[in-house]
Amino acid sequence: MSINDGEVYKQFIPIDNMSIKDKKTGDVYEQTFLNDKLNTKYSFTFTEFSPHYVKIEWNLDQLNNEEQLEKKYPFLHKLIKRRLHFLTTLNEYSKEKIVSRLARKEGNYYFFASSRYLASNYFSSYNTWNRNISIFCTLGLVHKVQPNNRMTERRATRETKALAKKMSIDFKKLSPINFYTIPIYNDELLTEANQRAKVLSDNNFRANGFSKFFLIKVFGQEFADSVFHDERYISEYSQYVQTQLEKFILNDIDRHGYTTKDRITRYVQIDYSQLQPWEYGFKKEKQNKKAILSREFDRSISEIKEKYTLEYKKANKELKEKFKLESSKTIIFKN
Repeated sequence: MSINDGEVYKQFIPIDNMSIKDKKTGDVYEQTFLNDKLNTKYSFTFTEFSPHYVKIEWNLDQLNNEEQLEKKYPFLHKLIKRRLHFLTTLNEYSKEKIVSRLARKEGNYYFFASSRYLASNYFSSYNTWNRNISIFCTLGLVHKVQPNNRMTERRATRETKALAKKMSIDFKKLSPINFYTIPIYNDELLTEANQRAKVLSDNNFRANGFSKFFLIKVFGQEFADSVFHDERYISEYSQYVQTQLEKFILNDIDRHGYTTKDRITRYVQIDYSQLQPWEYGFKKEKQNKKAILSREFDRSISEIKEKYTLEYKKANKELKEKFKLESSKTIIFKN
């Protein structure tokens, strides 16, 4: 790469793997004409795949144009607008952490990233970074990959040890560094991301309830496995808790005409004998009754709504009068 690469990245954007577009003039150059054009002006050789930095410049342009995002991809914008700085930071970060020019998956360069490193060097917490990256993977804005390359894995191990030393802890206690690729944010990809965001919204997406189990229920086990590379599945205990939720919801609606999440987490009783610690986390505050019911409710409410033809929404004036509500609370009732 020449010292003039920065100018190339700023001036050109990739159309596909065979052509790029001049931002200023709008001219499109295909591969047969690229080498002469770019070599003459920049001493730059265009290869089979679009340069990663060119792609990232284009992606950042799309993310920074919030007006366009909101207009063309409203569901996507609504879901990521509070997470945009995480996504832009990850895009920028990828430029420095690409493993090598040969390290690609489906044409995209892969890089390694640790949520703990991102949290300690940028902003927010480990859990927030971890969750947001998983949300980006769900939307297709980032892809989690397994490189299966010893040299790459050794480099990641060195990075993990360096981070552990900085944090003064045993590196074995840190989760393994993950590898990701970032695709080009063209209209086709953003349209697909917008559709996925709509599906998440239709299924009562909540950051608190977002997990592999939520994805299994919304998109299926295979899709969830592509985002979370582990062997977790919907356990018998999860199914048991959902059954308890369903029983209470139907009985409470029969008695009062409606019910609420607050009533559910307060009055539903559950047995802890089948509880799998890995399902809700090992911290005690995540295993108490209210926390378990809240998470299971967020995972299951869309399925329960469809199963029993129920509505779950904030009460308007008509519903307040019908159920004699004093406030516009969010309620569950029969359609």
